[in-house]
Amino acid sequence: MARNQDFDFFTTVDDEMYDDLAELTGQKIVHVELWEEALQDTLAGTETDPATQTAIDMDLYLDGGLYFELYGVLCFPDPDEEPLVGYATIEQTLNRLVKQTLWLDEIAVDEEDSLVFVLSQQHKPQLYLMIDGWSFAEWDELPDG
Repeated sequence: MARNQDFDFFTTVDDEMYDDLAELTGQKIVHVELWEEALQDTLAGTETDPATQTAIDMDLYLDGGLYFELYGVLCFPDPDEEPLVGYATIEQTLNRLVKQTLWLDEIAVDEEDSLVFVLSQQHKPQLYLMIDGWSFAEWDELPDG
């Protein structure tokens, strides 16, 4: 965990963090907002190419009043396939799924102890989010958009 003055930033999941996150499963995703520029590219001084972009940064809002700032997210329709490519493709896929009712169905951890969200409709996985880093906070109002 990296500590900032205003928030905690996490990159790996330990047992305690897993237990806390697992309590969020079953919550409806009420809003998602993608960032046009990836933080990793901004820090490296490079430009994000929206056409070939695979890793994306986003805010993910849960019905229970918590939202996640997710960084370096790869979106997989199937864990055995390649991730979605292109900002527009990722944005359209996420927005379509949220409009059709999408749930945070499972919290998982990969072999490097990185966070994985399994997003489902009627308990059928629709998208796997492999997350490099995240922070979270409570929300009172959804952003306009």
